[in-house]
Amino acid sequence: MRDKLHVPRSKQKVIVYAGLVLWLICVNLWIFNYYHHSTRTPLKDESSSIYDEYNPDFINPDDDKSNKPDEKTNDKSSDPHYHAKPQPGLIDQISIQLLHKQTGVKDTRKKDSHSTVYDVMFNNHEVESVLANLDFQDRCELYFTTLYTMDVDWWIDPKYDFYFEHRDETSYDKWKKKMLNDLKKEWLKDKGEDTEDKNLDEVKVDQDLEDFIKKKYYEFWDSMMKTEQVVTDYLSHMRIFNKCFVSNDNAAQVNRVKNFSQNQMKFMKQFFKAGPKPGQSTVPPPFVPSSSEKRVNMKFENCAHLEKRLYPWLSLDYPVYERWSGNMQMTPPDMSEFIDVPKSANLKKKEPIKSKMTNNVPCFLNTFKNSVNSKGLVMSISDEHVDETVRFIHLLRALNNKYPIEIVYYDNLSKKSKSKLVTAAREKFVVLPKSFEKVHQYFPDDYMDNGGLPQQEIWFVNVHSVVAKNYKDNFKKFSNKFLATMFNSFEEFILVDADTVFVQSPEFFFELNGYKEKGAYFYRDRTAPQFRPPGDSVFFQKTSPSIVDSVMFDIPIMTDYTIKLPFFDGMSHFMESGVVVLNRNRHFNSILLMMQMSFMRPVMHRLYGDKELFFLSFAANGDEDYVFNSYSAAAIGQLTDDKFHVTSGGRKKKAKELCAAHPGHINGEDGKSLAWFNSGYNFCSKDVNFEEEFEKGKRFQFLKNKEAMETFYRDPMKITHAIIPPFKNKKETLCDNVDEEPKEGWHMDKEYCKSYLWCAYSQIGGRTSTGGDNTQTGYIFEFDDKAQNLFEYYGDIWVGTE
Repeated sequence: MRDKLHVPRSKQKVIVYAGLVLWLICVNLWIFNYYHHSTRTPLKDESSSIYDEYNPDFINPDDDKSNKPDEKTNDKSSDPHYHAKPQPGLIDQISIQLLHKQTGVKDTRKKDSHSTVYDVMFNNHEVESVLANLDFQDRCELYFTTLYTMDVDWWIDPKYDFYFEHRDETSYDKWKKKMLNDLKKEWLKDKGEDTEDKNLDEVKVDQDLEDFIKKKYYEFWDSMMKTEQVVTDYLSHMRIFNKCFVSNDNAAQVNRVKNFSQNQMKFMKQFFKAGPKPGQSTVPPPFVPSSSEKRVNMKFENCAHLEKRLYPWLSLDYPVYERWSGNMQMTPPDMSEFIDVPKSANLKKKEPIKSKMTNNVPCFLNTFKNSVNSKGLVMSISDEHVDETVRFIHLLRALNNKYPIEIVYYDNLSKKSKSKLVTAAREKFVVLPKSFEKVHQYFPDDYMDNGGLPQQEIWFVNVHSVVAKNYKDNFKKFSNKFLATMFNSFEEFILVDADTVFVQSPEFFFELNGYKEKGAYFYRDRTAPQFRPPGDSVFFQKTSPSIVDSVMFDIPIMTDYTIKLPFFDGMSHFMESGVVVLNRNRHFNSILLMMQMSFMRPVMHRLYGDKELFFLSFAANGDEDYVFNSYSAAAIGQLTDDKFHVTSGGRKKKAKELCAAHPGHINGEDGKSLAWFNSGYNFCSKDVNFEEEFEKGKRFQFLKNKEAMETFYRDPMKITHAIIPPFKNKKETLCDNVDEEPKEGWHMDKEYCKSYLWCAYSQIGGRTSTGGDNTQTGYIFEFDDKAQNLFEYYGDIWVGTE
């Protein structure tokens, strides 16, 4: 028996050794090719502009020579980018390339840009001396030591005045066209001429003026590139600090980074042993601190010194947590002491990796991260949102919610408002609407056991104290939602807007398979045909983790999982943030990065409010553990009667129409149920002139007078159907046709509901004038009787119908 086993094991050893030899041969062949073929193409171009491909004046070095200017003239002045030709970059280093290849991740981004700290670091040290000798924590300390050698007074300034102009006109021609008259005035003033009564159209662009324009364009371009490098540096500092000092006790991370650095060290030793270059040593060079690094004493008493440099807006104080009873806590409450709720994931923690730099004392953020617990719902509101929040709390009671609720505010919630919310959560709720009679069988037997609908465990969280005095004014509007995301007390939570309406219990969201797998579940917005400049997506790719980040700190680069999302194809509105489901311990660092990105003008001016920043902060952190609901937002309500949806000839249209002010979200995991919607439960909650809207007579022809229209607008919306219009890509959103069918999936009707009415179509396109057919088909959902009866009950609860 022993002999029989011996033969297969011997064969296995032969296979293993043969594989190892083959791998070494492949590595040596790759290395030989790298060093001996002068025509190799760099992995990425480090110095050309991120917008070059949109600039008609730029000449790509890889283009066919026939497209290049005549080299004999040696005249570079015609190219506004002649001062920024590609130079060999850090990522061209053979060690960086080899280790990046080992990750198996294909880089499909349009630009790779790394922190300037790396340039200084690897000017002082050979790349191989760092990768072969320093473990993960040593690299962390080297990074920040290098930063101190560059500027002993460095810090990340939340009020930094980023230069950010002409977002849409970054190419030379577009910028020149937009700025021409201003440039003419400036040019004439420099020459001492009066411009007050000057007809600028008569000022011709001669060579002198052209040179002046190019000079100004260079200044603009250099300022833009400086801005983008500052953004890259800031985000890099935070990504690395967070991984090194905030999540450094996460058990999965501790094990991963230990294996990561050890495997790299082994690889580098094998790499040198294989002899990558004739005459080169067969052992990696040793790491020797530079003279400037030796001069910097980096042994702090605790983490606070570093932490305040990166997050100066943090006061390092906790929020004030106030229970509905009036009792207050100055640290996150342990919810298990107050209510029996399902436990959170409670990710395993380990002793933090030792750090000489911080004297092994954890950061405030690390301590706070480890104090969050349980599951719950989070809302960020002020006094103006109280009435809607009261309605939402009533709805939660009807949904039999068992999770605690935290109302997060920024010192802008009055005692009167708190009293209203506590009353909504705690008072006896025994009188139910008549619609309950049709749905009572769908609720548990103990639904009304405690003298009415279940009371809610409600807390108030005042986050004003967490912000340092000098930065109190930085947190306005959308920033409050970010503070709520950061400083609620839950490990797992559902972030909800005040006008959000659930038609599923909160437990439904925590039980989504996508959420349980990734710890972050997001929803898509309408696919309305509104688009952003191409440079926006390049900016977000450029400022994402670099290949050097990936090789040095195991921070993954952005992949097609993110890049293939419609946002990066130019969609202006991609994410809906009315409901966001998060496991904070899994994604604590990404949320931290979101906070800081909200201060950056080049980031926020490319977005509309807070929505897309949620998933973009994940991508900017190298964190692609998130899931988007597979369906885009739908229009929900009742279909337009076919007799009102006809062509000019009276023919009934093939496309179904549904007009509503509410984006709804179909459950992507069953493909049929409605999960939630926003904009409240009234058909139209806006302050409208009913007489004017009724007199238009173009819609809602079934309403006989303005009083009927007012009742229709103010009553709970009746939900029988949902439509998700077709959407292929941004190039095929407009489908002109001769059949008088809708040509776009979404149409905003500005004449109704104060321009908040959107009409969705189940089909667009038809026969074209050229004999083709551009028909596209979306989704139409019809809800069953059970769902419709539940919608009616929930609507009556929300509106307050008895």
